[in-house]
Amino acid sequence: MKRIGSQVLAIVCVLGLSASLVSAQEVLLRGKVEDVQGTNNFFVDCTNVGLQSNAFNLNLFVGQQTEIRGTNIGTPQSPLINVTDIQVIPRIFEIGGNGSIGRELQLEVAGTPGDRVWIFPASGSGYSPIRNWGTFLLDAVNPAFAAGVIPGNGLLQIQVNIPNNPNLVGVTVYGQALLETGAGILLSNADCKTIKS
Repeated sequence: MKRIGSQVLAIVCVLGLSASLVSAQEVLLRGKVEDVQGTNNFFVDCTNVGLQSNAFNLNLFVGQQTEIRGTNIGTPQSPLINVTDIQVIPRIFEIGGNGSIGRELQLEVAGTPGDRVWIFPASGSGYSPIRNWGTFLLDAVNPAFAAGVIPGNGLLQIQVNIPNNPNLVGVTVYGQALLETGAGILLSNADCKTIKS
């Protein structure tokens, strides 16, 4: 875990610098493709990242986890990715569980056994591409909420208790995982869940 400590710190520095440099650059991101019903507009689930493509029919990818390469033709605050490559990949990060106050959320990260994992929480989505790692899709860099190692079955599961507080109903929580794999650092898809009663 020591080896990546300085790299995680570097993320914080890079995110601060990259916010003003993300327009019109090649980006890599992972996430589930969704569409706005009744339109031909697409976005990455749990983010404000829009998608368009002249090379691919994005309708074929709706509801699927993908790895996307393209160029941001929007702004850092309102990114619009012109997709130049897209492929279906397995889900990496998920916020599951009941999602009700007084119950539990289940954070799940899929990977290769032995991969190291850090899970970051947020109160909203964001957009900060980080070289070949992927794109940080949360609105702020908070300290890692949880960390662990992918076990032998390939799925790290962490349960989080939701306080029985009615003020939490309607609050959406966001998260994303960073994995240290044998091939290097990887940023997962972002996920979100709205707390219910």
